[in-house]
Amino acid sequence: MNEKTKIQACLNGEVDAFEGLVETYQSRVIALAWNILGDPDEARDAAQDTFIQAYINLHLFDMKRNFKTWLMGITVKRSIDRIRRQKSFLKFFKHHSENMVFKNPPTHYPIEESEIFYPLLKLLNERERTALALKVNEGYSAREIGTVLNCSEATARVHLFKAKKKLKKALSGSRETIFGEVFQ
Repeated sequence: MNEKTKIQACLNGEVDAFEGLVETYQSRVIALAWNILGDPDEARDAAQDTFIQAYINLHLFDMKRNFKTWLMGITVKRSIDRIRRQKSFLKFFKHHSENMVFKNPPTHYPIEESEIFYPLLKLLNERERTALALKVNEGYSAREIGTVLNCSEATARVHLFKAKKKLKKALSGSRETIFGEVFQ
């Protein structure tokens, strides 16, 4: 069953057809969310939110469009929403921390999945990180990135340019060769 047939089957009430769409795109959705959020657990939660939103709003999907691009757009929105909620919580927590019993935050944090890449990605803002993840992981063009981020192709190129510039600056000479193909 092809993608459009699965979508139409879902719209006709066949829940199993949506499972096929989830199986097809689950790893890509998680990878994109992980690149945006930097945390595997948060990425899995964002992926779950993405598929729930996609299922609920499947009737709004335009069959003339690319489903993968539509789904990646939902992934970006769900991931950025999670970041905003985390920032709001942290702001609230910092504001009220002087009244809390545990005034000193923990000094040891678990090592991230990638000790090299994750700190570098934290240098980028959400849009730069997302644009770079779509370019590197999905091979998206600037036009496709613009579609997912709901911005112009030129703006998507600016996000990519800024991301590459920041990462190049942060990398030492020996590490820069690791990322050579990304920055060409």
